[in-house]
Formats: sequence, structure tokens, C-alpha cells
Amino acid sequence: MPFFPRPTSLESFTSLLGAAFLVSLSGCQAPSSGDAGKADAKAGVGKANTAAAAKPGDAKKAPAKQEPAAPADDGCLRYCFNGTPCGDECLEAGKTCDKPEGEGRACSEDKYTPREFREGFRLPPKSGLLGPDVWNYNKSQGDPLDGPFTLEMAFEGAPELADKSKGKLTAVFHTSMGAFECELYEDQAPLTVANFIGLARGLRPFKDPKDRKSDEWIKRPYYDGTVFHRVIADFMVQGGDPTAMGIGTPGYFIPDEFDPQLRHKGPGFLSMANRNPYDPATNKPRYDDKTGLTIGNTGSAQFFVTVRETMALNDRHTIFGYCDPTIPIEMSKVRTQSRPVPNKPFEDIVLEKLEFVRK
Repeated sequence: MPFFPRPTSLESFTSLLGAAFLVSLSGCQAPSSGDAGKADAKAGVGKANTAAAAKPGDAKKAPAKQEPAAPADDGCLRYCFNGTPCGDECLEAGKTCDKPEGEGRACSEDKYTPREFREGFRLPPKSGLLGPDVWNYNKSQGDPLDGPFTLEMAFEGAPELADKSKGKLTAVFHTSMGAFECELYEDQAPLTVANFIGLARGLRPFKDPKDRKSDEWIKRPYYDGTVFHRVIADFMVQGGDPTAMGIGTPGYFIPDEFDPQLRHKGPGFLSMANRNPYDPATNKPRYDDKTGLTIGNTGSAQFFVTVRETMALNDRHTIFGYCDPTIPIEMSKVRTQSRPVPNKPFEDIVLEKLEFVRK
């Protein structure tokens, strides 16, 4: 199989300078029982050891004592993004844990106090965040949201989208090469799906990537009229950047959400691009020494659709949907340029509109 640089966003601008900026993120193996993984999915938790994160308010309840990081192959259920840690489960927010204090990896002794960032702090190149730090980082950038953008927020004004009885949540990509549909994995990657829908529907505030001097947070359909700016035959097609250069960002990050049941095992998988760091000596993700968490969580708005099996991307990019691959495969065959924007089609492939339905 030929080598391709992985899908990137934000600092992927380095590719324009001739540098191959590779990003990767993988984690530990899921618990063999699968029960903890199911609990994680309901709570919006990553399935690698970036997994879940205690909310900033919860950290105040944690005792001063910190347990050492668990081994990378122990199941990795340590933190909860949305919910209450309870033994090896993540309960819904506000629920009471009925397990003895200290039982299981996700109890209070394992909690991590999220890092604080100064106003306007910019994440350096080739670096990432721990899952628990994402919301504080976003706030330092001026994000008007204090915490995650949820599915409930994404469905605002569209009760038919919130009603699971009406069928599978589906995104319809209307493009200049035709329309294709993608089932969205709202249970396995709820925060990623919510962010995608919120941006597309104009509900999730963002900073205009085409006006980098502005500090204003705005709301409007983010993806309409954007192009697939990075197309690589026999690999993937990437879009979601209003600048059409691979450098656009909405001004915030979202946490990685990895599900051990979701693999890039063929064409049609819809995943988030990111700029997660990696160890150049091993081509593996970097880990935080104190918590054992992977350093990453740098996805935001750019996405890609695979056109073949790309198993090397597993646990490095969040899979949040599956598409009919017919049109993405045709997209991947168009002529592309080598400069000034590598792998950009000579003739724009436009994402005219995103539509969401239950079917």
C-alpha cells in the first residue's frame, strides 16, 4: 500500500511548505467484556486512554491524593466527559454513584484537575491537549460555550431530528458531483456528531477562519459552499475548511471519541481530521506521563471520507459516520494539483449544502 500523510487540519498548512506533517492518535485496547465501552458510548467518552474526562466542576470534589496512571492495556476507563464517574461506568450527569469510594478506575481518586490556560493562549505546533483540558482551552480562546456542545443543542428547533423512533440520524451531502448519504454514529461519537450538525445548521458559534484577525464568534451554516480541498486517490477525500487551503479552524477543539467497534476497514467511513502529535521515532501517539492519557484532541471542523481500507488511522481519528462510498470514490479520481495547495482538485468539488434527516 502506498504511503499517504494522514488527514490533517489547522497546522496542516505545513504541507503547503513542503513538510509532511503526520498526525496520529491511538489508544489502549478496549475492555474485553465490552460493558465499560458501552457505558462510555452513552456518556460521550473516548474509547482510548484519552477516554473520558471529569468536568471542571467535578474536579473540586477529588481528594488531594492522585493514583498513578493505569497501564495502557487495562481498559482505560478513567474519566467522564458528560456524566458521573462510578466504578467502571459513566453515569448520566446528576446521577448518584452507589459504589464504595475508590472502587473501580473511574472513581474520585483518579480524577484529573483540568489545566487552566491564559487568555488567548495558542496551542503550539506539534502539540495537543488531554481530554479533560479541552473545554478550558476553548474558553481561553473566547469560546462563548462553557463546556461541550451537545446533541440537544444541535437538534434545537428540529424535534424530528431528536426523535430516534423516526430512524437513523443521516447526513445528506449535496455536492457538485451529486448527493450521497452518511449514517451518523450519534451513540458512539455524540460530541463529534453534535459539533458537526451544530456547525452545519448554524447553531454552534465559531470564529470565521477567513478572517483570522477577528475575535468575533458568529453563527451561520459553516460548511455550505466549502470545497473538498484535499483529495488523494485510493485513500480519502477531505473537506470542511472555508479557506479551501487546509488551514481553516472554527477557533476551538473537540475531544477525540474512539469506539473499539469502529474501524477504518473500508471505503465510506466518515472521520474527523486533526493535528494530533506523534512520536516520529515510533510513529505512535504521545502519552502524558502523569495520567497515561494520550495527547491529542485537536479535531474541530474538517472531516474526511475514506475510499479504501485505512486501518492505520484507527484510534487516531474519530469515526463518526458511514457513507455510501460511490460518490466519494468518484471524487477521489479527479485530477489534482501539486501546488500551491497539494492534492487540491483543479476543478472545485463543492459541498453545496448539508441536510439532516431521520430515515
